[in-house]
Amino acid sequence: MTQRLLYILAALTLAAVGAVADDNPDLPDAPGKATVVKVCGACHGAEIVLGKPHSEDGWNEIVVDMVQRGAEGTDEELDQVVKYLTKNITAGQAQAKVNVNKASAKAIQAGLGFTEKEAQAIVEARAKAPFKSIEDVKKVPGLDAAKVDAKKDKMVFQ
Repeated sequence: MTQRLLYILAALTLAAVGAVADDNPDLPDAPGKATVVKVCGACHGAEIVLGKPHSEDGWNEIVVDMVQRGAEGTDEELDQVVKYLTKNITAGQAQAKVNVNKASAKAIQAGLGFTEKEAQAIVEARAKAPFKSIEDVKKVPGLDAAKVDAKKDKMVFQ
């Protein structure tokens, strides 16, 4: 596998933080999106890449890193990933909002910057009753209310 293809795979892995719509924001609709979701969606959500543009070489480096960490895809798929990310991930792009009533612990952790333990506490608390507001999230045992407030603009409660 070429170095470029390895980079592509890493970028794919980063780009598709979650193939489930509730776990990640929408990636821009463009050729290659399905490949990004397929290759990267098992490990990462889109919030990892949105608003964080890189050059083609930069995306290639990221894909190579992801391949070294276990990401898989054909050379053609990896190339599609790098091209998609290079063309469609732009500066100033809206950061993803996370549906705290549906997102996985991994998506909450990645999208909101909570620790693994904090994200798991959110998932466990919502199993008892869905969150209706930021105030409900602040009541989760083990969460710092100030930290939750700092993330409120990134949360939705659908």
